[in-house]
Amino acid sequence: MNTHCLVDLALRSGVLLAGIADADALRMSPSHRETTQQTLPETARSVLVLALHHPMTKPELDHWGGEGDTRGNLSLILTAKIVAEKAGSELGIRPVPLGYQPEQGTFLKDAAVLAGLGVIGKNNLLITPEYGSRVRLKALALETELPPTEGRADFDPCSSCAAPCLTACPQEAFASGTYDRAQCRIQMTIDEATPLDPADPDGYNISYCRFCETACPVGRT
Repeated sequence: MNTHCLVDLALRSGVLLAGIADADALRMSPSHRETTQQTLPETARSVLVLALHHPMTKPELDHWGGEGDTRGNLSLILTAKIVAEKAGSELGIRPVPLGYQPEQGTFLKDAAVLAGLGVIGKNNLLITPEYGSRVRLKALALETELPPTEGRADFDPCSSCAAPCLTACPQEAFASGTYDRAQCRIQMTIDEATPLDPADPDGYNISYCRFCETACPVGRT
C-alpha cells in the first residue's frame, strides 16, 4: 500500500482534495509547538487530510446548529467514516477519524499545509490552488508511515495580491498587520446573537462571518 492508493481512495469517497502529512512533522508545526495539550495520538505515524469544497453558492454548509455542528462538517464526518471503512476493507489499514477541535486530534490547517494541499495566507486561512480558502477540513490518523504528498512549489498566492482579505473584516481583525483572534471573536458573538430563522425545524440558525475567506480571489467559486 502506498500514498497514492490511500489518496485515490479518499478522492473516490467524495472529497475533492486529499493528502498525507507526516505525523512527526505535524507535531513540530507552529500551532502544535505553541500548545501544551497532546493533540495527536502518540501512535500516529501519518495523517490523511480531507478537504471539502465550500463554494460561496452554498452558504448553508457553514450554518451551525442542528446536531451541534455545521452541515459541512457533518458531511465530512460521514465521508471520513466511509474512507476509514474502505481503507480497512480495500487496503488493510484502519485510519482513525480525528475531531474538529485541536484537543480532539490535530491542528487542521497545519496538517493540510504539510499534506501539500495549500499554504497559510495573509487571511490566516489555508489557501488551496483549486478553491482558495473556501474549503473545510477533516483529518484521520494512521499508524502506518506513508510518504507525505507534495504541493505545488510555485504556489505563492499572497506575494502579488492586493490582500482584500485584510480590509474585508467588519471588526478589523487584521488592523495590526496580523490576525487578532479577539477581534474576530467579537464578530462571532454578534453572529451567534443573530439567528437566521428561529423556526428552522433543523435548528441551523447561526451563520458565521466569512468575509476574509470569500474576499480571497484565489480559485474564486
